Amino acid sequence: MSGLSHLRELARPLATVRRPRCRPKGGIGRGEPSIALGRLHKSRGFATRTTGCSAGGEPRSRAKEGDASFAESTGPVAGTTLATGSGYAKEKDYGHHVPVLLREVLQSFEGKALRVFVDATLGAAGHAANILQQHPELELYVGIDADPAALELARKRLQPKFGSKVELVHGNFRQYESLVSGRLRERGFQGGVDGILADLGVSSMQIDRDERGFSFMRSGPLDMRMDPDSPVSAWEVVNRYSEQELGRILRDYGEERLWKRIARSVVTVRAERSIDTTLQLAELISNTTRSARKKKAKGVKSIHPATRAFQAIRIEVNSELEAIDTALPAMIDSLNPGGTIGVISFHSLEDRRIKKTFSRCSGRVEGRGDRVSKLERYTGVRAPDEEEEEVTLRLRRRKPFVAEEEEAETNPRSRSAKYRYAEKV
Repeated sequence: MSGLSHLRELARPLATVRRPRCRPKGGIGRGEPSIALGRLHKSRGFATRTTGCSAGGEPRSRAKEGDASFAESTGPVAGTTLATGSGYAKEKDYGHHVPVLLREVLQSFEGKALRVFVDATLGAAGHAANILQQHPELELYVGIDADPAALELARKRLQPKFGSKVELVHGNFRQYESLVSGRLRERGFQGGVDGILADLGVSSMQIDRDERGFSFMRSGPLDMRMDPDSPVSAWEVVNRYSEQELGRILRDYGEERLWKRIARSVVTVRAERSIDTTLQLAELISNTTRSARKKKAKGVKSIHPATRAFQAIRIEVNSELEAIDTALPAMIDSLNPGGTIGVISFHSLEDRRIKKTFSRCSGRVEGRGDRVSKLERYTGVRAPDEEEEEVTLRLRRRKPFVAEEEEAETNPRSRSAKYRYAEKV
């Protein structure tokens, strides 16, 4: 069978894709892409454990409301039960959820006098509710999110208790400077902000809605837009990008080893019919890569073949890495002296950018650490190629926080989470 005939064979199942009866066992370990994989969900939703499949083939999950033991010492705020007619609450009550690394986040702001705080990725307001409770001195809490449905959930959760001190803003955090400065002027605040938190990546609320098209385990349209009003969806990427562009995205954003093979298959299949749903794309990728996937040793968990590709497409659709590169410097500039910035990431592409920016702003050269050249050691003069920017941050901890065993067990998505924070000097 020729190569072209083989690829055409891959396209045949697309017309009769059936939804899997049950999600695969296993999850994602640290350092692997943070895409919806079986039991793995972004912790802006419930902390869940899959306990099997129901008669209808859907996994049964056991949720621990408020969780919990992990956040017990911080006194997590109980969420507000949402009406079943409001957005995401039709399937799950995201008013009660366990944010990842909650204890570490609260500890990084503990003892700080916070007047103005910015939550750059508000989500279901899990971190926000706890920060507001821990810091009653807050006068303004600005919450930004690109998803209108998430803002509505946050509004119902925060405003009944915290009232006018909460300002909700629809927008992408890449526009951080204009969004925040405008709100501060409107509310009459002078100067900068005292605290910033960014919880990056896709949320459980978005993954769990089939029509949002984020999950390869659910049948939905190829969308993946965090902001439904964004002009480019996953459908455009999959059906209109050239083979070279698709390959670049899969290689650079998904770190996908088989990027050439997947890109070639997508282009061949779409020449006969468009690829319209998440399950169509997931099955195409699985069929294309099946023979090249190495078998894992017994007891070693493997990820779904479409995991990295879906991550890559989602990053492209939402320009996630560009948003980080644009927003982080603006966030640091907006901090008052002594202010704290914290960022939670879920895969190496995000964490690498955060680490590099924090290192540069704290006077540490990437890959150089605290070492100094002989010229600098004996003369105090740094070599010209080692000139650094003005020091604006102080790292309180060089290595990121990761989830402890107990949290990783109760909240699977936290397994890949890393939290870094720094203070403005």
